[in-house]
Amino acid sequence: MDSSDKKKTKIIEAATLRFARFGMSKTTMAEIANDLSLSKALLYYYFPDKISLYAAVVEHIIQEMNDQLSLELPQKATPLEAINHMIDMRIRFISNYYNFFLHTSSPLKEIPEAVAKVIHRAQQTEIDLVRKILEKGNLEANLAVADPATTAALLVYALAGMRFSILKSSKEFFLPTKEEFNHIHQLQKQIAAIILKGLMREHKL
Repeated sequence: MDSSDKKKTKIIEAATLRFARFGMSKTTMAEIANDLSLSKALLYYYFPDKISLYAAVVEHIIQEMNDQLSLELPQKATPLEAINHMIDMRIRFISNYYNFFLHTSSPLKEIPEAVAKVIHRAQQTEIDLVRKILEKGNLEANLAVADPATTAALLVYALAGMRFSILKSSKEFFLPTKEEFNHIHQLQKQIAAIILKGLMREHKL
């Protein structure tokens, strides 16, 4: 990591802490610059506005989770164990950063374009991770999946659908309550088990 990347990472880490404590609307770029003893001009060199910095923080959190998943998923014995681990990891990361998402999502009536792009890339990464799980299941004769890429996308969309079936409204960008998270968590595991059972080879049933 070069010095420029290190500086960006430090800015993102400082912004994460301040956003989580005070919320995005009550945090200024000047305060983040002061936390790091940087000039505002240098901060704006890396991030032209607060939304771009917020998007970078979201991407940093997601990348941290995906890096960990990439290391741990190949060690899981079965496709269902791997998918359940992904679900558990996602809930754990959101719980760890709950204050950040709670205090930053509430003032946003719609997802900003920069954040939407981050979420789209994250979903594509998630689909790729699931595809690798399904391909491994095929190779180990646990699964019989004719089109792992398409099936992975369908599975990810089905799991995401659990969120919208629980939340009171899907029109605004807001965070589920902890009770809703627990319900979503259980539903996602149930739907994953149903789908993967349908993909198992006959002799594995």
